Amino acid sequence: MARRVAQHRIFDLAATLLLIAVVTTLRSSLLPHSDEAIDNVATPLGQWLQFTEERIPILSVIIWALSLVVAGLNVGRYGIRLSLYPAYTLMAIPVFGVVAAAIMCSNDYLLTTVAVTIILLATKYIMRCIMRSGSYGDLSLSMLYFGLLPLIYAPTAIFYVALPIITLVARSSWRDWVVTLSSLALPIAAVCYWSWCAGEEFLKPAQEVYTAFLTQSEFHFFSIINPATIILLGILIVMILCSISLIFSDKYSLKVKSRVVMRFNTLMFALLIGLFFAPSASATLFALLAVPTAILVPLMFVRMGVGFTETLYRLMLLAAAANTLLMCW
Repeated sequence: MARRVAQHRIFDLAATLLLIAVVTTLRSSLLPHSDEAIDNVATPLGQWLQFTEERIPILSVIIWALSLVVAGLNVGRYGIRLSLYPAYTLMAIPVFGVVAAAIMCSNDYLLTTVAVTIILLATKYIMRCIMRSGSYGDLSLSMLYFGLLPLIYAPTAIFYVALPIITLVARSSWRDWVVTLSSLALPIAAVCYWSWCAGEEFLKPAQEVYTAFLTQSEFHFFSIINPATIILLGILIVMILCSISLIFSDKYSLKVKSRVVMRFNTLMFALLIGLFFAPSASATLFALLAVPTAILVPLMFVRMGVGFTETLYRLMLLAAAANTLLMCW
């Protein structure tokens, strides 16, 4: 009997993630594509991470590889602990690795590591808030992390506008909206206060975030396109569309709270895709996009046919390997 991909042992999937982390990190650090080597636009806190990486470049690469493995394992763990899916699956683990590092991998390793960690924690707490009947503590923690991210990575400044809207869509209570707004604003308010205490203008950090968001980077996604990239992106798009169609059309595919979590991650996925058109976009976006993608895609593996999902999974890994090889030239 064919074994379902969704039921692969954690050892197999963890080994796949580890292989992806090692190979893609070696490739991007030794033979980086020109767009991977572009520095992220400086932000109030991001510039300190970039300064630190200049002092410890090799250690930063190692930290990124380790964080890729840890983050991937945690995404898979969250799905199991929160019972998001109708059946046991850890397919979030390899999907995270492929999206975060096998398409394109930013050479701003330390900044990308911190940004991924922050969005992962933010997503963890918002999912826990939804699944555990609306804990305002979890919602506040989630929005604190989301509010911290624009101080590190410029394109995510749009979160200050978009997340209150997404919260209203996912959770309609006005109390949720108040908690969202106040928690989102707290990190940048704290940095502004620190700036003022240091003798600078109070709003200087907020102005720096706004300016960084509008600063044109030299990143051009389509410059890396090769046949393997097109195939890999096509496979991932099919996986995402299958999962989203199950969320909105199959009422038996998810429990009520799990469906709310999936809708939130669908909106986050769409928002992060939109950020590729932001002036300050960079390869770091792929690592951030990996979080909602890895949460959405496993639904397809537990609700659709074995032959179809097995084929897509194997094609995804083959396309990721081919893309990594072709990126060396």
